[in-house]
Amino acid sequence: MDSILGFILIIFPIVLALVLLIFMKKAADVTGVIVWFVTLVIAIIAFQTDIGIVLIASIVGIVKSFPISLMVATSILMMTYMQETGALQRLIVFFKTLGGGSRPMQILLISFGLGLFLVGIGATPVSMLPPVMLALGFSPMVAVALPSIGYDPLTTFALLGVPAVVFTGEYSTWATDVTLQQAGAVFAWFMPLVSMGIAVAMLWIAGGKKLLLSRDGLILASICGLTAGFVAIVCNVVLPLTTLTNVFAGAAVLLVLFIFNRIRRKPLLDRGILDEKDFNVEGEMSIYRASIPWVILVILSLVTNLIPQIFQLLFVDLDFPVQLGSYPGVIKLRLLWQAYTLMLISTLISIPFFKKRDVLNRTISSFIKRAPRPVLAAAIFFAMAEVMNFSGWVVDPSGTWLDPTDLSNSLDPTNNMIFLLASLTAGLGLLYPLLAPFMGLLGGFISGSETSAIAMFTKYHVETSNLIGASSIHVAASNGIGGGLASVLSPAKIQNAAAVIDQIGIEGEVIRYGLVVAILMTLVTALLTLLWAFPLNILTVGIVVGITGGVGLLGGLVFWMRR
Repeated sequence: MDSILGFILIIFPIVLALVLLIFMKKAADVTGVIVWFVTLVIAIIAFQTDIGIVLIASIVGIVKSFPISLMVATSILMMTYMQETGALQRLIVFFKTLGGGSRPMQILLISFGLGLFLVGIGATPVSMLPPVMLALGFSPMVAVALPSIGYDPLTTFALLGVPAVVFTGEYSTWATDVTLQQAGAVFAWFMPLVSMGIAVAMLWIAGGKKLLLSRDGLILASICGLTAGFVAIVCNVVLPLTTLTNVFAGAAVLLVLFIFNRIRRKPLLDRGILDEKDFNVEGEMSIYRASIPWVILVILSLVTNLIPQIFQLLFVDLDFPVQLGSYPGVIKLRLLWQAYTLMLISTLISIPFFKKRDVLNRTISSFIKRAPRPVLAAAIFFAMAEVMNFSGWVVDPSGTWLDPTDLSNSLDPTNNMIFLLASLTAGLGLLYPLLAPFMGLLGGFISGSETSAIAMFTKYHVETSNLIGASSIHVAASNGIGGGLASVLSPAKIQNAAAVIDQIGIEGEVIRYGLVVAILMTLVTALLTLLWAFPLNILTVGIVVGITGGVGLLGGLVFWMRR
Protein backbone atom coordinates (compact mmCIF):
# COMPACT_ATOMS: atom_id res chain seq x y z
CA MET A 1 0.00 0.00 0.00
CA ASP A 2 1.35 3.40 -0.99
CA SER A 3 1.87 5.42 2.20
CA ILE A 4 0.26 8.66 1.04
CA LEU A 5 -2.73 6.96 -0.56
CA GLY A 6 -3.13 4.70 2.46
CA PHE A 7 -3.07 7.65 4.86
CA ILE A 8 -5.74 9.47 2.83
CA LEU A 9 -7.96 6.37 2.80
CA ILE A 10 -7.54 5.82 6.54
CA ILE A 11 -8.48 9.36 7.54
CA PHE A 12 -11.28 9.62 4.97
CA PRO A 13 -13.92 7.94 7.22
CA ILE A 14 -12.90 10.23 10.10
CA VAL A 15 -13.18 13.35 7.93
CA LEU A 16 -16.48 12.04 6.60
CA ALA A 17 -17.75 11.63 10.16
CA LEU A 18 -16.85 15.24 10.95
CA VAL A 19 -18.65 16.46 7.85
CA LEU A 20 -21.74 14.39 8.63
CA LEU A 21 -21.87 15.54 12.25
CA ILE A 22 -21.00 19.22 11.90
CA PHE A 23 -22.14 20.34 8.47
CA MET A 24 -24.86 17.87 7.56
CA LYS A 25 -26.08 17.60 11.18
CA LYS A 26 -26.56 13.84 10.97
CA ALA A 27 -27.25 11.91 14.18
CA ALA A 28 -24.44 9.96 15.82
CA ASP A 29 -25.97 6.57 15.00
CA VAL A 30 -26.52 7.41 11.33
CA THR A 31 -23.00 8.81 11.10
CA GLY A 32 -21.59 5.72 12.78
CA VAL A 33 -23.26 3.27 10.42
CA ILE A 34 -22.10 5.23 7.35
CA VAL A 35 -18.46 5.55 8.44
CA TRP A 36 -18.38 1.88 9.56
CA PHE A 37 -19.58 0.79 6.12
CA VAL A 38 -17.10 3.08 4.34
CA THR A 39 -14.27 1.74 6.52
CA LEU A 40 -15.35 -1.82 5.77
CA VAL A 41 -15.32 -1.21 2.00
CA ILE A 42 -11.92 0.49 2.14
CA ALA A 43 -10.51 -2.38 4.22
CA ILE A 44 -11.71 -4.96 1.70
CA ILE A 45 -10.87 -3.19 -1.56
CA ALA A 46 -7.83 -1.04 -0.78
CA PHE A 47 -6.20 -2.93 2.09
CA GLN A 48 -6.96 -6.43 0.71
CA THR A 49 -8.71 -7.69 3.83
CA ASP A 50 -10.63 -10.95 3.68
CA ILE A 51 -14.36 -10.17 3.62
CA GLY A 52 -15.09 -12.82 6.22
CA ILE A 53 -12.57 -11.21 8.58
CA VAL A 54 -14.11 -7.74 8.39
CA LEU A 55 -17.57 -9.15 9.03
CA ILE A 56 -16.46 -11.21 12.03
CA ALA A 57 -14.35 -8.30 13.29
CA SER A 58 -17.45 -6.08 13.13
CA ILE A 59 -19.43 -8.57 15.19
CA VAL A 60 -16.56 -8.81 17.67
CA GLY A 61 -16.54 -5.03 17.95
CA ILE A 62 -20.23 -4.97 18.77
CA VAL A 63 -19.74 -7.67 21.42
CA LYS A 64 -16.81 -5.72 22.86
CA SER A 65 -19.08 -2.69 23.08
CA PHE A 66 -21.47 -4.40 25.51
CA PRO A 67 -19.96 -2.76 28.64
CA ILE A 68 -20.90 0.64 27.20
CA SER A 69 -23.75 -0.08 24.75
CA LEU A 70 -25.75 -2.25 27.16
CA MET A 71 -24.94 0.22 29.91
CA VAL A 72 -26.55 2.91 27.76
CA ALA A 73 -29.60 0.67 27.37
CA THR A 74 -30.02 -0.14 31.06
CA SER A 75 -29.36 3.44 32.15
CA ILE A 76 -32.09 4.65 29.77
CA LEU A 77 -34.38 1.96 31.19
CA MET A 78 -33.71 3.02 34.78
CA MET A 79 -34.03 6.74 34.09
CA THR A 80 -37.23 6.20 32.10
CA TYR A 81 -38.72 4.10 34.90
CA MET A 82 -37.79 6.71 37.51
CA GLN A 83 -39.31 9.42 35.34
CA GLU A 84 -42.56 7.50 34.91
CA THR A 85 -42.85 6.88 38.67
CA GLY A 86 -42.10 10.52 39.54
CA ALA A 87 -38.90 9.60 41.41
CA LEU A 88 -36.73 11.51 38.96
CA GLN A 89 -38.79 14.68 39.32
CA ARG A 90 -38.57 14.42 43.10
CA LEU A 91 -34.79 14.10 42.99
CA ILE A 92 -34.53 17.11 40.67
CA VAL A 93 -36.51 19.22 43.14
CA PHE A 94 -34.08 18.23 45.88
CA PHE A 95 -31.07 19.06 43.69
CA LYS A 96 -32.50 22.54 43.12
CA THR A 97 -32.22 23.33 46.84
CA LEU A 98 -28.49 22.58 47.00
CA GLY A 99 -25.89 25.32 47.20
CA GLY A 100 -27.26 27.69 49.83
CA GLY A 101 -27.53 30.59 47.35
CA SER A 102 -23.80 30.78 46.51
CA ARG A 103 -23.23 30.59 42.75
CA PRO A 104 -19.82 28.85 42.91
CA MET A 105 -21.16 26.48 45.56
CA GLN A 106 -24.26 25.66 43.47
CA ILE A 107 -22.23 24.98 40.36
CA LEU A 108 -19.57 22.83 41.99
CA LEU A 109 -21.96 21.03 44.31
CA ILE A 110 -24.44 20.10 41.58
CA SER A 111 -22.55 19.96 38.28
CA PHE A 112 -19.20 18.78 39.67
CA GLY A 113 -19.70 16.75 42.87
CA LEU A 114 -23.21 15.46 42.23
CA GLY A 115 -22.42 15.01 38.54
CA LEU A 116 -19.42 12.85 39.45
CA PHE A 117 -21.52 10.66 41.71
CA LEU A 118 -24.42 10.36 39.28
CA VAL A 119 -22.36 9.33 36.27
CA GLY A 120 -20.38 7.02 38.54
CA ILE A 121 -23.45 4.92 39.28
CA GLY A 122 -24.71 5.08 35.72
CA ALA A 123 -27.08 8.06 35.74
CA THR A 124 -26.74 10.74 33.07
CA PRO A 125 -26.11 14.34 34.21
CA VAL A 126 -26.86 15.68 30.73
CA SER A 127 -30.41 14.35 31.08
CA MET A 128 -30.99 15.33 34.71
CA LEU A 129 -29.12 18.51 35.56
CA PRO A 130 -30.00 21.04 32.80
CA PRO A 131 -33.53 21.64 34.24
CA VAL A 132 -31.98 22.12 37.68
CA MET A 133 -29.44 24.69 36.47
CA LEU A 134 -32.12 26.50 34.46
CA ALA A 135 -34.37 26.66 37.54
CA LEU A 136 -31.48 28.15 39.51
CA GLY A 137 -31.41 31.10 37.11
CA PHE A 138 -28.60 30.15 34.75
CA SER A 139 -28.93 30.85 31.03
CA PRO A 140 -29.91 27.99 28.71
CA MET A 141 -26.37 27.90 27.30
CA VAL A 142 -24.85 27.55 30.78
CA ALA A 143 -27.54 25.07 31.84
CA VAL A 144 -26.51 22.83 28.92
CA ALA A 145 -22.75 23.45 29.00
CA LEU A 146 -22.16 22.74 32.71
CA PRO A 147 -23.60 19.19 32.76
CA SER A 148 -21.84 18.49 29.45
CA ILE A 149 -18.41 19.56 30.64
CA GLY A 150 -19.11 17.98 34.00
CA TYR A 151 -20.33 14.71 32.49
CA ASP A 152 -17.30 13.20 34.19
CA PRO A 153 -14.62 15.45 35.69
CA LEU A 154 -12.45 12.33 36.10
CA THR A 155 -13.00 11.46 32.39
CA THR A 156 -12.23 7.74 32.66
CA PHE A 157 -14.12 6.33 35.63
CA ALA A 158 -17.72 6.94 34.55
CA LEU A 159 -20.42 4.27 34.57
CA LEU A 160 -18.71 2.19 37.27
CA GLY A 161 -15.37 2.43 35.51
CA VAL A 162 -16.47 1.06 32.12
CA PRO A 163 -13.85 3.06 30.10
CA ALA A 164 -11.06 1.79 32.37
CA VAL A 165 -12.35 -1.79 32.09
CA VAL A 166 -12.47 -1.59 28.28
CA PHE A 167 -9.02 0.02 28.19
CA THR A 168 -7.64 -2.86 30.26
CA GLY A 169 -8.98 -5.38 27.74
CA GLU A 170 -7.83 -3.45 24.67
CA TYR A 171 -4.35 -2.73 26.02
CA SER A 172 -3.88 -6.32 27.18
CA THR A 173 -4.86 -7.53 23.70
CA TRP A 174 -2.29 -5.45 21.83
CA ALA A 175 0.47 -5.04 24.45
CA THR A 176 1.29 -6.72 27.77
CA ASP A 177 -1.38 -7.90 30.18
CA VAL A 178 -2.34 -5.30 32.78
CA THR A 179 -4.77 -5.53 35.65
CA LEU A 180 -7.68 -3.15 36.06
CA GLN A 181 -5.96 -1.49 39.00
CA GLN A 182 -2.71 -1.02 37.05
CA ALA A 183 -4.57 0.62 34.19
CA GLY A 184 -6.61 2.76 36.57
CA ALA A 185 -3.44 3.91 38.34
CA VAL A 186 -2.01 5.28 35.10
CA PHE A 187 -5.18 7.27 34.44
CA ALA A 188 -5.37 8.44 38.05
CA TRP A 189 -2.10 10.39 38.05
CA PHE A 190 -3.48 12.66 35.32
CA MET A 191 -6.59 13.43 37.32
CA PRO A 192 -5.65 16.17 39.82
CA LEU A 193 -4.78 18.67 37.08
CA VAL A 194 -7.53 17.49 34.73
CA SER A 195 -10.31 17.61 37.32
CA MET A 196 -9.16 20.95 38.72
CA GLY A 197 -9.10 22.38 35.20
CA ILE A 198 -12.66 21.20 34.62
CA ALA A 199 -13.84 22.75 37.91
CA VAL A 200 -12.22 26.07 36.98
CA ALA A 201 -13.74 25.88 33.48
CA MET A 202 -17.22 25.41 34.95
CA LEU A 203 -17.00 28.70 36.83
CA TRP A 204 -15.49 30.48 33.82
CA ILE A 205 -18.32 29.28 31.54
CA ALA A 206 -20.99 30.21 34.09
CA GLY A 207 -19.77 33.68 34.97
CA GLY A 208 -16.44 34.50 33.35
CA LYS A 209 -13.53 35.89 35.33
CA LYS A 210 -15.89 37.74 37.65
CA LEU A 211 -17.32 34.49 39.04
CA LEU A 212 -14.01 32.67 38.85
CA LEU A 213 -12.20 35.37 40.84
CA SER A 214 -15.04 35.88 43.28
CA ARG A 215 -14.48 35.33 46.99
CA ASP A 216 -15.13 31.58 46.92
CA GLY A 217 -14.73 30.83 43.21
CA LEU A 218 -11.13 29.82 42.65
CA ILE A 219 -10.78 28.38 46.16
CA LEU A 220 -13.79 26.08 45.76
CA ALA A 221 -12.78 25.04 42.25
CA SER A 222 -9.30 24.10 43.46
CA ILE A 223 -10.66 22.23 46.48
CA CYS A 224 -13.14 20.25 44.37
CA GLY A 225 -10.70 19.43 41.59
CA LEU A 226 -7.87 18.38 43.86
CA THR A 227 -10.22 16.37 46.11
CA ALA A 228 -11.57 14.41 43.13
CA GLY A 229 -8.06 13.87 41.75
CA PHE A 230 -6.66 12.77 45.12
CA VAL A 231 -9.50 10.27 45.63
CA ALA A 232 -8.88 8.90 42.12
CA ILE A 233 -5.25 8.24 43.07
CA VAL A 234 -6.26 6.57 46.34
CA CYS A 235 -8.90 4.39 44.64
CA ASN A 236 -6.45 3.17 41.99
CA VAL A 237 -2.92 3.41 43.35
CA VAL A 238 -3.53 2.59 47.00
CA LEU A 239 -6.78 0.59 46.90
CA PRO A 240 -8.27 -1.71 44.21
CA LEU A 241 -11.41 0.40 43.77
CA THR A 242 -11.15 1.44 40.13
CA THR A 243 -14.79 0.72 39.31
CA LEU A 244 -15.98 2.80 42.28
CA THR A 245 -13.65 5.76 41.74
CA ASN A 246 -16.37 8.17 40.64
CA VAL A 247 -18.72 7.10 43.42
CA PHE A 248 -16.15 7.79 46.13
CA ALA A 249 -14.79 10.92 44.43
CA GLY A 250 -18.26 12.42 44.05
CA ALA A 251 -19.11 11.60 47.67
CA ALA A 252 -15.80 13.10 48.83
CA VAL A 253 -16.40 16.35 46.92
CA LEU A 254 -19.90 16.66 48.39
CA LEU A 255 -18.51 16.02 51.89
CA VAL A 256 -15.71 18.57 51.50
CA LEU A 257 -18.17 21.21 50.29
CA PHE A 258 -20.47 20.43 53.22
CA ILE A 259 -17.56 20.86 55.65
CA PHE A 260 -16.54 24.09 53.91
CA ASN A 261 -20.04 25.47 54.39
CA ARG A 262 -20.15 24.38 58.02
CA ILE A 263 -16.85 26.14 58.72
CA ARG A 264 -18.14 29.30 57.02
CA ARG A 265 -21.47 28.85 58.88
CA LYS A 266 -23.49 28.97 55.70
CA PRO A 267 -26.52 26.77 54.83
CA LEU A 268 -26.11 23.97 52.32
CA LEU A 269 -29.81 23.88 51.38
CA ASP A 270 -31.94 26.79 50.15
CA ARG A 271 -35.63 25.95 49.86
CA GLY A 272 -36.45 29.51 48.86
CA ILE A 273 -35.78 28.58 45.24
CA LEU A 274 -38.76 26.19 45.14
CA ASP A 275 -42.10 27.15 43.57
CA GLU A 276 -45.61 25.76 44.01
CA LYS A 277 -45.06 23.05 41.42
CA ASP A 278 -41.94 21.89 43.26
CA PHE A 279 -43.81 21.72 46.56
CA ASN A 280 -46.48 19.59 44.91
CA VAL A 281 -43.81 17.19 43.66
CA GLU A 282 -42.33 17.05 47.18
CA GLY A 283 -45.70 16.17 48.63
CA GLU A 284 -46.19 13.22 46.29
CA MET A 285 -43.05 11.31 47.27
CA SER A 286 -40.34 11.37 49.91
CA ILE A 287 -36.73 11.85 48.88
CA TYR A 288 -35.86 8.52 50.48
CA ARG A 289 -38.33 6.61 48.36
CA ALA A 290 -37.27 8.43 45.20
CA SER A 291 -33.65 7.42 45.83
CA ILE A 292 -34.34 3.69 46.19
CA PRO A 293 -33.12 2.59 42.70
CA TRP A 294 -29.84 4.45 43.17
CA VAL A 295 -29.40 3.24 46.74
CA ILE A 296 -29.82 -0.36 45.58
CA LEU A 297 -27.37 0.24 42.72
CA VAL A 298 -24.74 1.71 45.05
CA ILE A 299 -25.13 -1.21 47.48
CA LEU A 300 -24.78 -3.78 44.68
CA SER A 301 -21.76 -1.92 43.31
CA LEU A 302 -20.07 -1.85 46.72
CA VAL A 303 -20.82 -5.53 47.41
CA THR A 304 -19.58 -6.78 44.04
CA ASN A 305 -16.40 -4.70 44.12
CA LEU A 306 -15.41 -4.40 47.79
CA ILE A 307 -15.87 -8.01 48.90
CA PRO A 308 -12.86 -9.86 47.43
CA GLN A 309 -14.55 -13.25 47.25
CA ILE A 310 -17.53 -11.89 45.30
CA PHE A 311 -15.30 -9.85 43.00
CA GLN A 312 -13.12 -12.91 42.34
CA LEU A 313 -16.19 -15.00 41.57
CA LEU A 314 -17.92 -12.52 39.24
CA PHE A 315 -14.92 -10.86 37.58
CA VAL A 316 -12.46 -13.75 37.32
CA ASP A 317 -14.10 -17.14 37.83
CA LEU A 318 -17.36 -16.41 35.99
CA ASP A 319 -15.84 -14.36 33.19
CA PHE A 320 -17.96 -16.04 30.46
CA PRO A 321 -15.29 -16.28 27.74
CA VAL A 322 -16.58 -16.16 24.16
CA GLN A 323 -14.75 -17.25 21.00
CA LEU A 324 -16.23 -15.98 17.74
CA GLY A 325 -15.20 -18.03 14.73
CA SER A 326 -11.47 -17.94 14.04
CA TYR A 327 -11.04 -14.58 15.77
CA PRO A 328 -7.58 -14.73 17.39
CA GLY A 329 -8.67 -13.89 20.89
CA VAL A 330 -11.18 -14.59 23.62
CA ILE A 331 -13.72 -12.00 24.75
CA LYS A 332 -14.50 -12.11 28.46
CA LEU A 333 -18.07 -10.90 28.89
CA ARG A 334 -18.19 -10.95 32.74
CA LEU A 335 -21.97 -10.74 32.47
CA LEU A 336 -22.75 -11.02 36.19
CA TRP A 337 -20.23 -8.35 37.21
CA GLN A 338 -20.95 -5.72 34.56
CA ALA A 339 -22.56 -2.43 35.55
CA TYR A 340 -25.42 -2.94 33.10
CA THR A 341 -26.44 -6.11 34.96
CA LEU A 342 -26.33 -4.33 38.30
CA MET A 343 -28.40 -1.48 36.91
CA LEU A 344 -31.02 -3.85 35.50
CA ILE A 345 -31.23 -5.71 38.82
CA SER A 346 -31.54 -2.42 40.72
CA THR A 347 -34.42 -1.32 38.52
CA LEU A 348 -36.25 -4.62 38.92
CA ILE A 349 -35.78 -4.74 42.71
CA SER A 350 -37.14 -1.19 43.07
CA ILE A 351 -40.42 -1.96 41.29
CA PRO A 352 -42.37 -3.02 44.43
CA PHE A 353 -41.55 0.31 46.08
CA PHE A 354 -43.37 2.31 43.37
CA LYS A 355 -46.94 1.06 43.26
CA LYS A 356 -48.34 2.93 40.32
CA ARG A 357 -50.55 1.54 37.60
CA ASP A 358 -49.38 1.35 34.01
CA VAL A 359 -45.86 2.46 34.97
CA LEU A 360 -44.21 -0.61 33.48
CA ASN A 361 -46.17 -0.36 30.24
CA ARG A 362 -45.30 3.30 29.83
CA THR A 363 -41.68 2.62 30.74
CA ILE A 364 -41.31 -0.17 28.20
CA SER A 365 -43.05 1.90 25.52
CA SER A 366 -40.77 4.91 26.12
CA PHE A 367 -37.69 2.68 26.39
CA ILE A 368 -38.39 1.10 23.00
CA LYS A 369 -38.57 4.57 21.46
CA ARG A 370 -35.50 6.01 23.22
CA ALA A 371 -32.94 3.21 23.51
CA PRO A 372 -32.19 1.66 20.08
CA ARG A 373 -30.46 4.61 18.45
CA PRO A 374 -28.17 5.57 21.38
CA VAL A 375 -27.27 1.89 21.82
CA LEU A 376 -26.45 1.57 18.11
CA ALA A 377 -24.39 4.76 18.24
CA ALA A 378 -22.41 3.37 21.16
CA ALA A 379 -21.80 0.00 19.48
CA ILE A 380 -21.08 0.83 15.85
CA PHE A 381 -17.82 2.69 16.48
CA PHE A 382 -16.44 -0.40 18.22
CA ALA A 383 -17.20 -2.32 15.03
CA MET A 384 -15.35 0.32 13.01
CA ALA A 385 -12.37 0.08 15.38
CA GLU A 386 -12.12 -3.70 15.00
CA VAL A 387 -12.24 -3.42 11.21
CA MET A 388 -9.32 -0.98 11.35
CA ASN A 389 -7.41 -3.24 13.75
CA PHE A 390 -7.77 -6.29 11.48
CA SER A 391 -7.42 -4.59 8.11
CA GLY A 392 -5.01 -6.44 5.85
CA TRP A 393 -5.54 -9.77 7.61
CA VAL A 394 -6.27 -12.77 5.39
CA VAL A 395 -7.39 -16.36 5.91
CA ASP A 396 -5.10 -19.24 4.92
CA PRO A 397 -6.45 -22.56 3.52
CA SER A 398 -6.67 -23.99 7.05
CA GLY A 399 -8.96 -21.14 8.18
CA THR A 400 -6.32 -19.41 10.32
CA TRP A 401 -6.20 -15.62 10.37
CA LEU A 402 -2.84 -14.30 9.18
CA ASP A 403 -1.48 -11.00 10.53
CA PRO A 404 0.20 -8.88 7.82
CA THR A 405 2.48 -7.28 10.42
CA ASP A 406 3.91 -10.71 11.27
CA LEU A 407 6.92 -10.89 8.94
CA SER A 408 6.81 -14.69 8.89
CA ASN A 409 3.57 -14.52 6.88
CA SER A 410 5.20 -12.82 3.86
CA LEU A 411 2.35 -10.31 3.66
CA ASP A 412 2.53 -6.55 3.15
CA PRO A 413 2.44 -5.01 6.67
CA THR A 414 1.32 -1.65 5.25
CA ASN A 415 -2.00 -3.29 4.40
CA ASN A 416 -2.84 -2.92 8.08
CA MET A 417 -4.26 0.55 8.73
CA ILE A 418 -2.88 0.74 12.26
CA PHE A 419 0.62 -0.34 11.24
CA LEU A 420 0.65 2.19 8.41
CA LEU A 421 -0.54 5.03 10.66
CA ALA A 422 2.01 4.07 13.30
CA SER A 423 4.83 3.98 10.75
CA LEU A 424 3.94 7.41 9.41
CA THR A 425 3.47 9.16 12.76
CA ALA A 426 6.49 7.50 14.36
CA GLY A 427 8.47 10.11 12.46
CA LEU A 428 7.35 12.62 15.07
CA GLY A 429 9.62 10.79 17.50
CA LEU A 430 9.85 12.56 20.83
CA LEU A 431 6.87 14.77 20.00
CA TYR A 432 4.47 11.90 19.24
CA PRO A 433 3.03 11.65 22.80
CA LEU A 434 1.73 15.20 22.34
CA LEU A 435 -0.52 13.92 19.56
CA ALA A 436 -2.13 11.01 21.44
CA PRO A 437 -4.67 12.87 23.63
CA PHE A 438 -5.77 15.00 20.68
CA MET A 439 -6.46 11.78 18.76
CA GLY A 440 -8.64 10.74 21.69
CA LEU A 441 -10.38 14.12 21.64
CA LEU A 442 -11.16 13.61 17.96
CA GLY A 443 -12.37 10.05 18.54
CA GLY A 444 -14.53 11.12 21.48
CA PHE A 445 -16.04 13.96 19.46
CA ILE A 446 -16.90 11.69 16.54
CA SER A 447 -18.28 8.78 18.55
CA GLY A 448 -19.61 10.66 21.60
CA SER A 449 -17.84 8.17 23.87
CA GLU A 450 -14.44 7.92 25.53
CA THR A 451 -14.81 4.16 25.46
CA SER A 452 -15.22 4.20 21.67
CA ALA A 453 -12.12 6.39 21.35
CA ILE A 454 -10.22 3.82 23.42
CA ALA A 455 -11.41 1.02 21.14
CA MET A 456 -10.56 3.01 18.00
CA PHE A 457 -7.00 4.08 18.78
CA THR A 458 -5.44 1.92 21.52
CA LYS A 459 -3.70 -0.48 19.14
CA TYR A 460 -2.46 2.47 17.07
CA HIS A 461 -0.86 4.12 20.09
CA VAL A 462 0.69 0.85 21.26
CA GLU A 463 2.24 0.22 17.84
CA THR A 464 3.61 3.76 17.49
CA SER A 465 4.92 3.92 21.07
CA ASN A 466 6.80 0.67 20.54
CA LEU A 467 8.41 2.09 17.39
CA ILE A 468 9.69 5.21 19.16
CA GLY A 469 10.49 3.63 22.53
CA ALA A 470 7.80 5.49 24.51
CA SER A 471 5.73 4.15 27.39
CA SER A 472 2.78 2.72 25.48
CA ILE A 473 0.46 2.56 28.49
CA HIS A 474 0.88 6.27 29.26
CA VAL A 475 0.41 7.25 25.62
CA ALA A 476 -2.63 5.00 25.18
CA ALA A 477 -4.13 6.21 28.47
CA SER A 478 -3.81 9.85 27.41
CA ASN A 479 -5.84 8.97 24.32
CA GLY A 480 -8.64 7.83 26.65
CA ILE A 481 -8.49 11.02 28.69
CA GLY A 482 -8.73 13.07 25.51
CA GLY A 483 -11.81 11.06 24.59
CA GLY A 484 -13.33 11.87 27.98
CA LEU A 485 -12.63 15.57 27.58
CA ALA A 486 -14.63 15.47 24.34
CA SER A 487 -17.87 15.28 26.34
CA VAL A 488 -18.20 19.07 26.19
CA LEU A 489 -17.96 18.85 22.37
CA SER A 490 -20.03 15.71 21.82
CA PRO A 491 -23.04 16.54 19.62
CA ALA A 492 -24.95 13.59 21.10
CA LYS A 493 -24.47 14.67 24.73
CA ILE A 494 -25.05 18.37 24.06
CA GLN A 495 -28.17 17.68 22.01
CA ASN A 496 -29.46 15.45 24.81
CA ALA A 497 -28.92 18.22 27.37
CA ALA A 498 -30.51 20.86 25.13
CA ALA A 499 -33.52 18.68 24.38
CA VAL A 500 -34.56 18.24 28.02
CA ILE A 501 -34.99 22.03 28.41
CA ASP A 502 -36.44 22.56 24.91
CA GLN A 503 -33.41 24.49 23.68
CA ILE A 504 -32.46 22.52 20.56
CA GLY A 505 -30.42 24.87 18.39
CA ILE A 506 -27.95 26.22 20.97
CA GLU A 507 -25.52 23.34 20.43
CA GLY A 508 -23.19 25.49 18.33
CA GLU A 509 -22.89 28.11 21.07
CA VAL A 510 -22.12 25.44 23.66
CA ILE A 511 -19.48 23.84 21.44
CA ARG A 512 -17.78 27.21 20.88
CA TYR A 513 -17.37 27.66 24.62
CA GLY A 514 -16.47 24.02 25.15
CA LEU A 515 -13.88 23.97 22.39
CA VAL A 516 -11.56 26.31 24.30
CA VAL A 517 -11.86 24.22 27.46
CA ALA A 518 -11.39 20.92 25.65
CA ILE A 519 -8.29 22.06 23.75
CA LEU A 520 -6.63 23.59 26.82
CA MET A 521 -7.29 20.54 29.02
CA THR A 522 -6.16 18.18 26.26
CA LEU A 523 -2.97 20.22 25.93
CA VAL A 524 -2.35 19.83 29.67
CA THR A 525 -2.84 16.07 29.26
CA ALA A 526 -0.48 16.07 26.27
CA LEU A 527 2.27 17.82 28.24
CA LEU A 528 1.95 15.36 31.12
CA THR A 529 2.06 12.49 28.63
CA LEU A 530 5.29 13.79 27.13
CA LEU A 531 6.88 13.96 30.59
CA TRP A 532 5.83 10.41 31.49
CA ALA A 533 6.28 8.69 28.13
CA PHE A 534 10.07 8.86 28.30
CA PRO A 535 12.63 8.88 31.11
CA LEU A 536 12.77 12.43 32.46
CA ASN A 537 15.36 14.50 30.56
CA ILE A 538 16.22 18.11 29.88
CA LEU A 539 14.81 18.03 26.34
CA THR A 540 11.29 16.90 27.29
CA VAL A 541 11.19 19.28 30.25
CA GLY A 542 12.35 22.09 27.97
CA ILE A 543 9.61 21.31 25.43
CA VAL A 544 6.95 21.29 28.16
CA VAL A 545 8.20 24.57 29.64
CA GLY A 546 8.41 26.15 26.19
CA ILE A 547 4.88 25.16 25.18
CA THR A 548 3.48 26.19 28.56
CA GLY A 549 5.20 29.55 28.36
CA GLY A 550 4.06 30.10 24.78
CA VAL A 551 0.44 29.31 25.58
CA GLY A 552 0.56 31.49 28.69
CA LEU A 553 2.03 34.39 26.71
CA LEU A 554 -0.59 34.01 23.99
CA GLY A 555 -3.38 33.85 26.58
CA GLY A 556 -2.06 36.96 28.33
CA LEU A 557 -1.88 38.81 25.01
CA VAL A 558 -5.47 37.90 24.13
CA PHE A 559 -6.64 38.92 27.59
CA TRP A 560 -4.83 42.27 27.34
CA MET A 561 -6.24 42.99 23.87
CA ARG A 562 -9.82 42.29 25.05
CA ARG A 563 -9.64 44.63 28.08
